[in-house]
Amino acid sequence: MTIFWRLILAHFLTDFTLQTNTVAKWKRESALGVLAHSGIFLLLSFVFCAFTENFSGFTGEHLFGTWWKLPGWACLALIFIIHFGEDYYRIWSIKEGGSSDNLMFFLWDQFIHIIIIFLFAPIDTNFSIPEKWVVIAVMLILVTHFSSIFIYYIEQTVYGNEHIGTRLKGKYHMMAERAVIFGCFLLPGRMWLAVIAILAIRFSFYKPPFDFSKVNVISGILLSALFGLLSRMILY
Repeated sequence: MTIFWRLILAHFLTDFTLQTNTVAKWKRESALGVLAHSGIFLLLSFVFCAFTENFSGFTGEHLFGTWWKLPGWACLALIFIIHFGEDYYRIWSIKEGGSSDNLMFFLWDQFIHIIIIFLFAPIDTNFSIPEKWVVIAVMLILVTHFSSIFIYYIEQTVYGNEHIGTRLKGKYHMMAERAVIFGCFLLPGRMWLAVIAILAIRFSFYKPPFDFSKVNVISGILLSALFGLLSRMILY
């Protein structure tokens, strides 16, 4: 499943880590912005996958049997086209189609992107993880940039649209907090229990620079622990 996980990494890097406020604004205002964003995914996918063993034919072995046999570049091109179409549709449906930009729509959009990668990438029936570092990198993105957006939508669900424009204030601070908690779970042996001391210091002695909501803080800790535990299971 080398190609699958590398494409997942390319997707999360493109949709979160490399999707700056400028890129996101460009996407909302122009189809060219959507194309540029999708092009970043295509470039990363090619760089990550071009020299892997199965790049000559992505779908020779798939979980559901052999569906088709295509060269890797053709599969990347198809994923790129669908990625562009899905992003363009989401923006159009929010701006003109009457859809609400909420948590469920966000998760549905991510599900579509991931399922398309799943359908076009070769999948081992045992769901092996040949490159642990790639999956850990995916987990780190989930803890940091993905969680920032995910928590934003959770707060929107809980608190409504009030002060929605300032809800991401201090996001890099919270990203750092989540990364530290996540990192504790990667420590060998029982050293991962350092997370208890980190949390004790966080709530007893440390005063954050922003007035983060309880939903933000609790969600961040839970997500960090979840992805940290999953990463620990993969590593050890």
